[in-house]
Amino acid sequence: MPFTVSVILGSIRPGRQGIRAAKHIQGVLESQGANVHFIDPEVLNLPLFAVRYDYTPAEHRTPALNEVFAKFTESDAFVIVTPEYNHAYSPVISSLMNYFYHDEYYYKVAGIASYSMGPFGGQRGAIQLRPYLGELGLVSIPKLLAYPIIQALLNEDGTVLSGAAGAGSIAESSSAFVTELLWYAKALKTAVAGGKPIN
Repeated sequence: MPFTVSVILGSIRPGRQGIRAAKHIQGVLESQGANVHFIDPEVLNLPLFAVRYDYTPAEHRTPALNEVFAKFTESDAFVIVTPEYNHAYSPVISSLMNYFYHDEYYYKVAGIASYSMGPFGGQRGAIQLRPYLGELGLVSIPKLLAYPIIQALLNEDGTVLSGAAGAGSIAESSSAFVTELLWYAKALKTAVAGGKPIN
């Protein structure tokens, strides 16, 4: 049975480059047999986080919020795609993910991908995501996937630009990243099937 992965795009900025990275990851996941939920906060247009989904009366839950809840609950794994804003991850990510907490995330795995228009690929922001994801109940995989100088690396549809510097390396690293993510997803799902720890 294929795994289901939610790819969360962490930017709503005009001219955002992250959609290139998110689509690239989606393609690699699908090439390895995963089902993908593409979570785009710009399309969802959720209000700034104020109250958790669990605490929101049913009549006040928007269709978009219900949709994200269903997709997160169904997901075996997550990939969070973040830019680097002031050496930190995007607040769009925490505003979206804070709506949910326990059953949507616990005993599931997350991979962190970052990007920038500079040479470091947003890795300073990516590192700060690890403790946050842990507090949500997610286990983050060791590998980080960085897209440096993304505008010269990927097309808008997520394909690698012809002749781009680093094209071979991003193909190799993204494939290894997805392989590791799905390995952890399988391991955790198998463990959960045998019983959850008391928490």
